Amino acid sequence: MLSKGLKHVVLLWCLLLLPQLALAQGATKDDGKIVEQTPFALPTFEQVPDRFKRLYGREAVERVRNSNDLELLKIKYMSDGLRISGFIYKPKDTAGRKLPAVIWNRGGAGDDTVIGVANYLHFYEMHRLASEGFVVLASQYRGYDGGEGKDEVGGADTDDVLNLFPLARSLGYVDMERVYMFGFSRGAQMTLQAIRRGAPVRAAGVVGAPTDLWLSFQENPAVRDLITANWAGGAARLEQNMLERSAVRWADKLTVPLLIFQGGADPAVSPNQALALAKKLEEAGNLYELVVYARDDHFVTRNFDDRLRRTIEWFKNPPFNSISSPLRRTIRERGVEAALAQYRELKKSQPARYDFGEPELNALGYELLFAGRAKDAVEIFKLNVEAYPQGFNTYDSLGEAYLAAGERELAIKNYRKSLELNPENTNATAALKRIEQTSAAPVAQD
Repeated sequence: MLSKGLKHVVLLWCLLLLPQLALAQGATKDDGKIVEQTPFALPTFEQVPDRFKRLYGREAVERVRNSNDLELLKIKYMSDGLRISGFIYKPKDTAGRKLPAVIWNRGGAGDDTVIGVANYLHFYEMHRLASEGFVVLASQYRGYDGGEGKDEVGGADTDDVLNLFPLARSLGYVDMERVYMFGFSRGAQMTLQAIRRGAPVRAAGVVGAPTDLWLSFQENPAVRDLITANWAGGAARLEQNMLERSAVRWADKLTVPLLIFQGGADPAVSPNQALALAKKLEEAGNLYELVVYARDDHFVTRNFDDRLRRTIEWFKNPPFNSISSPLRRTIRERGVEAALAQYRELKKSQPARYDFGEPELNALGYELLFAGRAKDAVEIFKLNVEAYPQGFNTYDSLGEAYLAAGERELAIKNYRKSLELNPENTNATAALKRIEQTSAAPVAQD
């Protein structure tokens, strides 16, 4: 029985299976290994650029600098055989703890875009997350701040983001089941690329994400050379490079809850790109929220506090992955038997990542039933009975599927079981009456 108001609606469940892919392309045993680590002194109010003084105020800047229970560490770590600069912002007290973590991806390309005093907003926002109990891990990407290698602006440098995962694991105090990712602009693009490549994050957030480089170059031709100057392969690989960096072309692979922020007056990346990504995510059935702030800029500066509040809430209480979404895809690609096995395996191996509630399989079963696939629906409803043997509605739905499949006696049996569990189930009572009225033989009484 489908809940009232949804009987004739095929539910749109919103998440697909988290890809179980290799992370960094050229993975080595040293990836993520910290090779240097020193305390980093945060700037005084007088050292902060004027625009950030006006944005945050003296009290907030001094609070960041003087947080006795937090520490900021400057690090170098290994990625693809290169020494990469980065930061760890964390609570000082980690003994015996397992803390959630956020991979923090900065925006921009060029030496003037690195995390530092000149771009103080990164310190401020990482501090806000660290003060909420998150371990924040941030890369400067290859070629910056004393790091080795050459920036490709969303190419091989994406490995520098992915190699923060083995780094996080090596720390010992990060709960790897509660790792999240956040990115600005170029960092937002790299966040999406990392998710596509299997980054094991529970949820993610992006701000001002360029999601369609064809549209970017059309809207702002002046940025084309700036963006593509460091790409590998030159003109011969231009189209492939654009594809790899354009999430609208592979939105179906973005299978974690995604919070999208966009400034309505963003001069660098128009809201059209966020809207296009949201449309593709909707079509793929992936979970997202889109927040567009009217008259705000590329970094949503005017509403930064609300953006941070929403981000922290998203990470502290992330939506669950819908188990029906990976099952739906598996049924389409490999059949219902493979989906049954997948459900049992995911319930065993990833019980905290998916919503295994009774309504999940119930809705999926009705999708199959409405599509004329009664036998497949029977198998899904049987699985729901297996998972919820005391749920009257599971037997009611199974009875309906059996009836559609021409299995009259099995339909009767399951409707009666539903009534046994809930004598007030009027749907089962009415179904049994219809079976009796349309059958030559009366419905046998138990």
